[in-house]
Amino acid sequence: MKKLTYSIVTFLLAFFIVSGCTKKNDVISNPKIATSNNALKNSGDTTVKTPPADTSQLVALTGDKITLAPGYHQNVAGDSVAISFNAVTTNRYCSNGLLKFHNTLDANNNFFIDFLNVQEPLVCHGTGDIPMVAAVNFQKSYQVNGSHPLKVTLNGTTYTGNIIVSATSITFDWNYSTGIVISPKTLTR
Repeated sequence: MKKLTYSIVTFLLAFFIVSGCTKKNDVISNPKIATSNNALKNSGDTTVKTPPADTSQLVALTGDKITLAPGYHQNVAGDSVAISFNAVTTNRYCSNGLLKFHNTLDANNNFFIDFLNVQEPLVCHGTGDIPMVAAVNFQKSYQVNGSHPLKVTLNGTTYTGNIIVSATSITFDWNYSTGIVISPKTLTR
């Protein structure tokens, strides 16, 4: 009799567990309940905030002239140099602005610089309008003696020349007096 009672209790318990898992109103089997539960979980106390208004503007470099002041760093062995530039605009922009550009040095040691624009605040809280200055550095830029092509783009015009590295100097073969200017054109090593 005791065994029969245990068997019936076990059977009833198993029945309730199995039937509880297969209810038709179960969240898994009823998409309406699943959707409402997810909606509750997602709504919570989260407040949707609109993003703040953009506080900066991109100013075109139209009519500008950029002077590239070259520099270099010699490696420890003295057999190669890293070339860099300080770019200075002629036009004036908000002192809180940034001169935006892309620069690369490809696997064949071709130098590329693309001047894009100036990013400045909508309301200038700086010291007034000044020329923009930016350091243009190239990663993995140590160059051995030889001629290395340089292409610089400003306002859709591409200016081309060469950087000539020798044991005693670095010369910039650059024949432009407008758009992109390089000064000085020779550095002594």
